[in-house]
Amino acid sequence: MNRRQFLGFGGAAAVASLSGCLADPGRDGGVLQVYPTRTPPNATVTEASSVENQPIRRGLDEADSTDSVVDMDVAADDYDAVAEALSSLPWYSRSEYDSSYLSGVYLRYRESTYVAVLLPYCSESQLWDTSSERGEYSWGGCTTVDP
Repeated sequence: MNRRQFLGFGGAAAVASLSGCLADPGRDGGVLQVYPTRTPPNATVTEASSVENQPIRRGLDEADSTDSVVDMDVAADDYDAVAEALSSLPWYSRSEYDSSYLSGVYLRYRESTYVAVLLPYCSESQLWDTSSERGEYSWGGCTTVDP
């Protein structure tokens, strides 16, 4: 590699890293969304008592107390633990059955049913697609709202 190629490659890498496009989705945290809902006929619903992750438990508690959708910030320190907890639970895909239900992880909490998804924060960039590879607990894609 000659000097010109090296400088060109180094400059492109610097622009990419400064634009945020090399950032891992979720590196800066994300949003846990918890929706009160009815249970789809073919969904596996997990008892929330078996979920020991505190951010998920707080999201369920808030959704239960307000009886509304909760968008809860998940700090970068907690993001991987929330993602791991959700990815270990059964995922319901509405495309397979009925589009009137949400895709996500269905949880039963205090005799009500909720669906939870986790959306990572991603850097917005003109140079890079900010789609998430973490589709096992999310709808895919990212939210570009800064934490």
